[in-house]
Amino acid sequence: MSKLRKHIEEFVANNKEYPIVFAIAAGLYSFIYVYHSNFMLVNSAFQFVVIFCAYILLPIVVFTISWQIAKRLKFLTKLQQYVLPILNAAFFGLYFIGRIYGFHQRKIILAYIIGFSLLAILLRKQYKKIIIIQFIMAFIALICLLPTIYRATFDSDKWLTQPDAIVETKFNQFPNIYVIQPDGYVNFSELAKNPYNFENGEFESYLENKNFKLYKNFRSNYTSTVLSNSSMFGMKHHYKGEQLFGARKVIAGENPVIKTLKNNGYQTFLLMENPYLLLNRPAIKYDSCNFSMDEVPWFGFGAFSQNKKLIDPLEKTIQREKGKRNFYFIEKIAPGHITTFKNQALGKETERENYLEKLKSANEWLKEITAIIIKNDPNCLIVIAADHGGYVGFNYTKELFEKQTNKKLIYSGFSAALAIKWPNNAIPDYDVKLKTPVNLFRTLFTYLGDNKALLENFQDDTSHAIIKKNAPSGVYEYIDNDGNVVFRKID
Repeated sequence: MSKLRKHIEEFVANNKEYPIVFAIAAGLYSFIYVYHSNFMLVNSAFQFVVIFCAYILLPIVVFTISWQIAKRLKFLTKLQQYVLPILNAAFFGLYFIGRIYGFHQRKIILAYIIGFSLLAILLRKQYKKIIIIQFIMAFIALICLLPTIYRATFDSDKWLTQPDAIVETKFNQFPNIYVIQPDGYVNFSELAKNPYNFENGEFESYLENKNFKLYKNFRSNYTSTVLSNSSMFGMKHHYKGEQLFGARKVIAGENPVIKTLKNNGYQTFLLMENPYLLLNRPAIKYDSCNFSMDEVPWFGFGAFSQNKKLIDPLEKTIQREKGKRNFYFIEKIAPGHITTFKNQALGKETERENYLEKLKSANEWLKEITAIIIKNDPNCLIVIAADHGGYVGFNYTKELFEKQTNKKLIYSGFSAALAIKWPNNAIPDYDVKLKTPVNLFRTLFTYLGDNKALLENFQDDTSHAIIKKNAPSGVYEYIDNDGNVVFRKID
């Protein structure tokens, strides 16, 4: 420590200028903070290169060139002492304020950059001390990031290991399979109850007239799309309440479901309204995906601004691929859920009304897409399976991360719609065991392979969330295997 202190004192005391040091100081804190705050969205090698270039390499190039120009042009000699402080203040302000307000807020960012630059001129003689402060900020951010890096490095995929040879299951019937996921669509059994109080009979009758069976009281195992889907496609519990490293890789096809389907000669298609599930650029193991990596935002932001149509492309694909064995996973971001964060909440009743309006739109979309599928592929297997509930009754979704005991609220977050159209309306009697997504594909593969031995390894129908307030922090079981509300910490 004494040596480090000595070097710092020498750095501050001498008159030498350090363009590269000033450049690194300008971007290092924000570079590290990007990973600290958004690691799950930006942890690919490609994104590391892009972010490193934007926050570290670009300042180094700009600072070095600017410093050399200032040294060589005589009319800039008097201004040379201000070049590095101004550049440092400008870049630091750009990254720091841009992260807070969003880089699209150009006027706000420009105002702060001007203010920071004027301050840099005033504090020119003390500016090396500001550089030291910037490095201290970066060091603190790195300390905060290290646990995340450790978990990402040592997080195991062993949870995906199956208790039996389900991946080797041989089907004896091969209908085309359509799994449609309306994000946040609460179960039909909850819609009629408080706090939803919604009459959904017209849509439910439509489904029943199309030979769908509605599975009342179905619920999710986890609270978010990524956690729920990774468990569903993994056919196992991961017992994560927030971050699951590699979750998007699992959803993008590195999972036992896709392997089982491909072992049975199925082509696999991934159709999404936006590239949210691809934000950290996982390798796509589906045979076809309607998003290329060129369309995925580099920094993980802006995904929800993209909205691809799904129905027309799906119909064309069905017609083109007739006569083949096809599996489709179709994700629609509707109806969604209430506001996520406290500072954006509009009040319980307004949130409820907004959710129900989106639910009505989702109903119309579901009618349209199922009608198209049935018209083109009448003897297929269609699964409508939501990832979680709509959280109506909460002020905002993150309230579920505070200890809750109200069953209605807890089920509002976990309850999820499930409706299945079995081929030729041949409904298996063991479908009564189907309560949560973790066992969805195990049930389907039992049906397709006529192998009831697979039912012996049903996973627990438990529901989990991370708790951060009003109880010791950790992942808790919120709903037990029998549907009872409990509160047990997961080791």
